[in-house]
Amino acid sequence: MQNARPKIMIATLGTRGDVQPYVALAGALTRLGADVVVSTGEGFDDMIGNAGARARPAPVNFQTLLQQADVKAALHSAKGMIKAARQNIVLQQDIAVALWQTGLEEKPDLILFNLKATVMTLVGRRLGVPALPVSLQPVTAPTGSFPLPLFGWPDLGAFLNRKSYGFARLLMTAGLRPLYKPLKTEAAPELSMTGSTIDGFMPDGSNALSLQAFSTALAPTPGDWSGQFWQSGYWFTEPDPDYSPSEDLARFLAEGPPPVYLGFGSMPSNDPSELATIVLGALETTGQRAVLATGWGGLSMEKLPPGLSGRVFLIDKAPHSWLFPKCAGVVHHGGAGTTHEALRWGKPSLVCPVFGDQPFWGQRVHRIGAGPAPIKQKKLTVEKLAVALKALETPSYRKGAEAARDTMTGEPGAAGAAERLMALLGA
Repeated sequence: MQNARPKIMIATLGTRGDVQPYVALAGALTRLGADVVVSTGEGFDDMIGNAGARARPAPVNFQTLLQQADVKAALHSAKGMIKAARQNIVLQQDIAVALWQTGLEEKPDLILFNLKATVMTLVGRRLGVPALPVSLQPVTAPTGSFPLPLFGWPDLGAFLNRKSYGFARLLMTAGLRPLYKPLKTEAAPELSMTGSTIDGFMPDGSNALSLQAFSTALAPTPGDWSGQFWQSGYWFTEPDPDYSPSEDLARFLAEGPPPVYLGFGSMPSNDPSELATIVLGALETTGQRAVLATGWGGLSMEKLPPGLSGRVFLIDKAPHSWLFPKCAGVVHHGGAGTTHEALRWGKPSLVCPVFGDQPFWGQRVHRIGAGPAPIKQKKLTVEKLAVALKALETPSYRKGAEAARDTMTGEPGAAGAAERLMALLGA
């Protein structure tokens, strides 16, 4: 080990849901005595600093990126996804170069990375230190238990389920080649080494430990996983004891029964105004109290209709770990973070997915009896949403969510993952 105090570098790219759990792990590692640096997009320095880690931002702001028309289109069609990837290839290359340079400057003893930052495998090879992949959803660990969760496929049977992961690996490998092009000369020795950068690196040539940071309450550990894959449970941040809501929000929550939360996080809608109209129409039908979060553009409205004033409250955002315990149920897009956070507090959920792994999490919530069947966001209507909102009040869904909460409480989580990683370093 290079330092008496082990240095760990975490590289994760994406929106808040791709960053916050890694920051939770960073905090747990710092409490165990590690020197942790987190490299991610711009805008997360305060969160990282509050966890006791250091921020090394990569040259990208995902909130700004998600407002671009081509990127919005990518979230709603395969064609758009391909087009956006091609148009943003230079940005992705710049990020890969920045992560490479940051890694070589920091010289960590251990590297952790998400699938958007696989260039860190090359850094691990150059420095001769472990580089371990981390996944917040089961996309890198082949299994016959369920198909790859990224395309919304139904159960294909054990053989084809397992094959779907091989198909995805081919796509990911092909997509990574152009990202490494600027490093073709400088990292030539590392690029020539056998083995996929998706799988990480161990100096002794063994298989790198692959951390699966999601709960067994939603996806029980498959029996056909090898010891290479370790499912720790989700990495939660603790509620901020110093957080103080606005007086209006505090008053709204205190003056009536727990409301339903509706928010779609960082997923910009094709038509935020139309989505808001559907949501408001459904709430007019059900008569429920609700908190609506406009977030990064999922919902768009300037004011509430007169009939909803007093029982619906608009916010830009609020910490989920503070707000969800005060709600009766949660309606969201199905990101891994929001899905786990709702169940962490025993709250039933309705998932309205857009793309990627979101349909998978929606199906899992319904499968464990913690909420109604998911409704794709593009298929939402006032009538469908109203029926689902009333269904959230079903006692059995609350019991299913509470059972998931109890399972999550007993999982290793960020603290257990930090202990295992420090043990790997001999610290």
